[in-house]
Amino acid sequence: MKKNFPMLAAIAFSIIVGFSFLFVKITLTYENQSLILAQRFLFAFLSIVIFSIIRRVDLRLNKKEIIMIFFISIFYPILFFSTQIIGLDKTTVTEAGIIQATVPAVTVLFAGLILKERVNKIQISGILLSMIGVVFLQIMGSNGNYEFHLFGNVLIIASVFATAIWQVLSKRTSKTVKPVQIVIYVITIGFLFFNSFYFIKGGTVGKYVSSLGTLQYVGSILFLGVLSTFGTALLSIYAISKLPVIQVSVFNNVATLITILSGILILKEPFYFYHIIGAIIIISGVLIVNLKRNKVKI
Repeated sequence: MKKNFPMLAAIAFSIIVGFSFLFVKITLTYENQSLILAQRFLFAFLSIVIFSIIRRVDLRLNKKEIIMIFFISIFYPILFFSTQIIGLDKTTVTEAGIIQATVPAVTVLFAGLILKERVNKIQISGILLSMIGVVFLQIMGSNGNYEFHLFGNVLIIASVFATAIWQVLSKRTSKTVKPVQIVIYVITIGFLFFNSFYFIKGGTVGKYVSSLGTLQYVGSILFLGVLSTFGTALLSIYAISKLPVIQVSVFNNVATLITILSGILILKEPFYFYHIIGAIIIISGVLIVNLKRNKVKI
């Protein structure tokens, strides 16, 4: 059973990320992006403080390891969250979803260049199949209302590259640094960065505190901070440290499927036949990538 923990972690990661878009949507009806990010990382930071009290973690690292983690934090969380949230404001969900479907392919490219990981032809077909499933769902869900938003799409592309580099560098760093150590450091850096940005931009302590008076908003921020930031970071790094990057990365497309299903089940959005088709395509692609019998190398 223990040998399945990394795969279960990847599945849990994709489910939480999938639901996170629902909670981001809720928070944006209450507050602006900079305050949401600041408070999201406040609760993520409080989570690691509580975690560190319950489970003692040795945070001592050498100079080289500290530099590597600081370098990782530039891509995640700083660049990833900054480009994603601004990009989503400047483009459509359809276009963003299609672009983000390329995360596994870009990650495999970087894994090959940096980690020298090799994938076989069947796994590549699984990646492509999963991407096709996401693109299919996004296009069908657009109802023909498709526009091109250059600036927003460039930012989403930047977030894709940030995700890929984060996963690959985390894999390499986890060979000498424990996954929990990486998570604690990158979230602390994210907490300092996004909260400093909020106050430098003109945010006030009064607004920061008063905004937490709405139960639905606080619940959403707690989910985003505790589960979707701290939880997913820990789950994804743990999975990446135990599995090839390609196997973990392809679960990013499962998150898209979860997002759509959450809209149908929770927000009571319309359910159409193409949702079933898209789900089958995405899941089939993920299963193909994770088949253990794949032997043929490219």
